[in-house]
Amino acid sequence: MRTITARVVGVGAVMTVVAVAPGLDAQRSPRDSETVVYSSLASGNWDVYRFDRPGEPPRRLTTDPGLDYNPVVSPDGRWLVFTSERAGSPDLYALDLAQAGEPVRLTASDAMEDAADFSPDGRTLVFVSTRTGNPDVYSMRFDPEDPDAGRDAVNLTRHAAGDYNPAVSPDGTQILFSSGRAADDAASGALAAAGSEASEVFVMRADGTNVRRLTRQEGWDGSPAWSSDGQAVLFYSARDGETRIFEMRLDGTMARTLSQADRGALAPVAGPDGRVAFSSRHGDRWSVVSVGADGGGLRVESDETRDYWGPTFDPSGRVLAFGPGPTGSAPLIASDVPGPFLVQPTRSVDLPDRTLALTGIRGYLPTLHPSGEEVATSESFARLVVTRLDGSSRRVVFDPGHGDGYRGSDSPWWPAWSRDGEWLVYGVGAPFGGASDDVNIWKSRPDGTDAVNLTLDSGSNDALPQLSPDGESIVFRTMRDGNAEIYVMNIDGTQPRRLTQHPATDTMPSFSSKGDRVAFTSLRDDDYEIYLLDLNADGSPGRLERLTHSPGRDMHPRFSPDDQWIIFTSERGRLNDELPLTQVVFQPQPYGEIHAMRLSDRQVVRLTHNKWEDGPADWVK
Repeated sequence: MRTITARVVGVGAVMTVVAVAPGLDAQRSPRDSETVVYSSLASGNWDVYRFDRPGEPPRRLTTDPGLDYNPVVSPDGRWLVFTSERAGSPDLYALDLAQAGEPVRLTASDAMEDAADFSPDGRTLVFVSTRTGNPDVYSMRFDPEDPDAGRDAVNLTRHAAGDYNPAVSPDGTQILFSSGRAADDAASGALAAAGSEASEVFVMRADGTNVRRLTRQEGWDGSPAWSSDGQAVLFYSARDGETRIFEMRLDGTMARTLSQADRGALAPVAGPDGRVAFSSRHGDRWSVVSVGADGGGLRVESDETRDYWGPTFDPSGRVLAFGPGPTGSAPLIASDVPGPFLVQPTRSVDLPDRTLALTGIRGYLPTLHPSGEEVATSESFARLVVTRLDGSSRRVVFDPGHGDGYRGSDSPWWPAWSRDGEWLVYGVGAPFGGASDDVNIWKSRPDGTDAVNLTLDSGSNDALPQLSPDGESIVFRTMRDGNAEIYVMNIDGTQPRRLTQHPATDTMPSFSSKGDRVAFTSLRDDDYEIYLLDLNADGSPGRLERLTHSPGRDMHPRFSPDDQWIIFTSERGRLNDELPLTQVVFQPQPYGEIHAMRLSDRQVVRLTHNKWEDGPADWVK
């Protein structure tokens, strides 16, 4: 196997990686390391804040430059438990509020561990984990002095659907949670794709038995919480279009609406005096507000300097929430979404035969220079740039000159390097538009010189190019035949040749490192799956094989340098949180987790676990 040295750009908090599954235990040399970059929509920095007085500036409780979110306070008021990505993957941490010190890590899984809640006696935590590949509700002992407590956590739900945001009843006997299982049941047990998933509110015993469905509405009912007396359920619902806060009796009958009809509202929680706090949209800002037990007496709890989400109460009735931390402490180049190029920290993950160094890029469609030292990426689809991995030495490759916003007719997409690093190919235009849209493939030097439109005269939507290893040809997706097909052409744009012929969509092609195969995504089996096409010695299409067979979209395949693995994005792990929360707080996640497949045995390893979109990824060659 060819060895490629990983370029590690730091140690930080945004990367999330899962460990290799049991059974993937082939021999691996510690020197075998390869670099992968991918688009990440993760925010730059969040911290947890406490509002000692409503509406006044809060006290900052966490100070790490990574992401800290979803706080909850122990019943005795001593411990703050929250989700943090300071060690790379989302894990649970406990901060002793009674004395100064660093937070204690409670879980050390490479999966996502999130959304904790305490039992009334403070001895147990319930939380969400993706250890099984999709979100389930777990329970564990709360013991900050025992590092094995998280490892011994028990899966309470074990369902193929996503289970989210558990809440323990005031008497400790029941757990509320939201789940997408109702959508799966309606589809006769078939897993719904992430984009079509919905959720309802469920309740179960504290041991996971006797699961009962409480809500029955189209759309999303989520983030359930108990009223302070345990006699009612609080939740948000998107049943009327805008998300609002509702209170419901345990028999399923509706009691009342607690939030204003014209403002979005999320994540309710009841305080010790019966007040209900939730996140509420005020124009472009999300604030934490509270209402009295009777639904009146609206009060703004947070200050108005930034967005705040995910409120909770401590035993004294003070409100905590999370929001953006100081931008100066974040390991970012820019913090807006969408925004300019940004490099996220690098983290290593072991596959059976190599180590991957994964680097999340705040940009779009990144592709590494063969040296691994530079990356080409699209800045908000407004311009194509090349920078070093630390964001320095920025050079503009293509800029249509329309500012920082996306404009489909001339926006740059999908850059790809030649193997010698001397050329870039990329698309210009709106690749996912119609067949007759003017979308073209360009070639230029990395500094933007010698630029030429290779498909100027095709009169079609030509996009998503990838260069062959020898630099002599380009594989791309075109709609010149009326639907999306895979073509290959010479490096100068001449002699386009058709590789696929099917009425369904064939798209997102990628050459193998030897140039003898093309991987691509196809909708020909009524779901986006990845296919592998052998090329004959003369370049004509040969044997075709379907690689993936998973509900939900599998897309954006890329070969490893030795052609033994393919990385791709997939929604097979489902959404990792309720869709409205994902859209508002955590950024869209249509198919945003990265997986790797070993071609020899088709085993799949999930590489990222979080609430936002990761990918597509590029494996350095």
